Amino acid sequence: MGVRVNNSFKLKRPKIGIIFGIIYFLVAAGLTTYFFVPKPVDASSDERLFIPSIGLVARVENIERQGNTLKSPDYIAGAYFATAHKTVIIGHSSTIFKDLHNIKISDKFNFDNKSYIVKKIEILEKSVIDMNEIVSETEENTLVLMTCYGESLGGQDFSHRFIVTAKEV
Repeated sequence: MGVRVNNSFKLKRPKIGIIFGIIYFLVAAGLTTYFFVPKPVDASSDERLFIPSIGLVARVENIERQGNTLKSPDYIAGAYFATAHKTVIIGHSSTIFKDLHNIKISDKFNFDNKSYIVKKIEILEKSVIDMNEIVSETEENTLVLMTCYGESLGGQDFSHRFIVTAKEV
């Protein structure tokens, strides 16, 4: 409350610790948001990935295969158009695909103005994945979403891959 001084009230000043605590919280929240929340989507992009069940709206950049690997962009997804009927989309599990593990069989989503339904979800050891099989031709339009999973191997690599296979509907 206040203190009476010469017929007027003077409010006590808040403790400096409270002010510094509020400032610390605001700075920490701002830095966390800046570094750990995916960057805004470029609205001018024609290639967009919408997965409502996990709250994902993402810009997608075309990428090229480098030997037996696909290199993922840092904060957006990367699409490799493997064949006439198959596209592989990759992204980091720490950024753009941080919630991909919450997707379920039969979830519907859109990519590049086409609708897909999830048919298969796999977790495979990195060492047993055959990229030739991942990018192989299919008769139906197929979309494969892939991200890291499991134990950290250092850097941005992990022991397993989380792989979602969806068919166009």
